[in-house]
Amino acid sequence: MNKLIYLDQNILSDLRSRKLKETADNYFVLFKNFLLKFNIQVVYSHITLAEINQISNDEYKKEHLDVLEELNAKYIEPKNKKISDKKPSQIWIDYVEYLNIENDILGFKNLALTLDNLSRKSSGLPNNNSFEKIGESLEDSIKNLSNKIINLLDIDIDENNLKEEYKGNISQIKSYMEQMKKDLPILLNKRLESINKLAKFDSIPLGPKPFREYEPIKSLNISELPSCEVVLAIEKICNKNNEFNWRDSFEDSIENGISMAYTLMNWAGYYPDDFDKIKKNTDRFRASNNDMQHAILASNTSFLISNDYAFCMKAIASYEYSGVNTIVCSVETFLEKYYELEK
Repeated sequence: MNKLIYLDQNILSDLRSRKLKETADNYFVLFKNFLLKFNIQVVYSHITLAEINQISNDEYKKEHLDVLEELNAKYIEPKNKKISDKKPSQIWIDYVEYLNIENDILGFKNLALTLDNLSRKSSGLPNNNSFEKIGESLEDSIKNLSNKIINLLDIDIDENNLKEEYKGNISQIKSYMEQMKKDLPILLNKRLESINKLAKFDSIPLGPKPFREYEPIKSLNISELPSCEVVLAIEKICNKNNEFNWRDSFEDSIENGISMAYTLMNWAGYYPDDFDKIKKNTDRFRASNNDMQHAILASNTSFLISNDYAFCMKAIASYEYSGVNTIVCSVETFLEKYYELEK
């Protein structure tokens, strides 16, 4: 399979035909020609679609989608991370249809809002709800989801309505469904144990400001450290001054490693996003979280291309911490260092 290359939103925007004509930027013209001609596959994600959807001008929105079509970009499925064969135009139609679904049977949208609320609260953003209150809301959402799934599993299956390849397996399917009904409450109780502990965070000052004022963090001179040492240095301080190991709170995965690293760097002030600043008509927290998600989703590709220096520095450090081999660089660096190698 061709090598995969992930473009951040600003790069995608700069590759629009109208933008190339306006700026006459030779680097971007050369870069786009390279993507069109050589054996490297552009990929994009649901975060790319979400950021395109935030564009208020419909014509500009279409221009971004046109770039994806021009580049024959492939979509990274959010659940299984597989590469879809669908054209960007069809992926966009499916995405918009999903956003417009009003009959949210399982309550996913409410759960997503609660999780976003928790994320903002834990990042020190102003929030009228306590951790205890958010925890109660999250607990209700998860219980509601579990009950609805169990109700959906409690149905009679008519073998005649099954696809041909599943006919004859009716007893096995029913056995799986019964097992899921037994396992789900057990899994739920494990999740609720951690949710019930949220109330203790109401007495702890959270967010980048108190974190950066903490003397061991303050004296770290974090910007002077090699990128491979940045996250480990912050993590060491966190673990030394807490009764629990930071890593024990997360499932050991590359995605969680990148997420944890990105958060620690933002809090400690390593090329930080200004997500805690309130700006009119701008959701900086969402923008910062999107950047982190781009880094996570690009971790299975060969290249992550961005001209945002601060973003690149955090992505590089988080990849080194998590054992990811993706090369992070600007358009100019890609053309100067990798262009001939990838032709």
